[in-house]
Amino acid sequence: YCHKDFHSGNILQDERFSYISDFGLTGPADKQKSDDKIYGVLPYIAPEVLNGDPYTLASDIYSLGIIMTELSTGNPPFYNKIHDLTLALDVCNGLRPEFGKGTPEFFKKLAIRCMNANPNQRPTVQEFNNMLYFWKYSIYNLLPEVQQ
Repeated sequence: YCHKDFHSGNILQDERFSYISDFGLTGPADKQKSDDKIYGVLPYIAPEVLNGDPYTLASDIYSLGIIMTELSTGNPPFYNKIHDLTLALDVCNGLRPEFGKGTPEFFKKLAIRCMNANPNQRPTVQEFNNMLYFWKYSIYNLLPEVQQ
């Protein structure tokens, strides 16, 4: 399934977990059709969707990369730009949000892969999930006091 409206406003958190919400536009990934409609919040929409291609799982992965930049900076993507046709064109031409100072390189590398202009070069959901588990257990093994 594709979410088609994945952005930080659709992520809910409690003390331990994050939850994705607002599944109103969600649909099967294998039954997407180009219907000339673009849904979502502009800074999070993948460039291929802005160019008229249908939403795919890779489009949601792009949105996840944008959310990662937001986590890095503490600011919404392109918060200092007007969300208009010019921004859409800039995104289609390769503009991506910047990372905050001190963002770890491994985090940046994954986010950059997620935001690749070519949807086929983005990580799959499984690859992304595997990377999160790798990070989690790497940190867990480096910090024995966390194991309590």
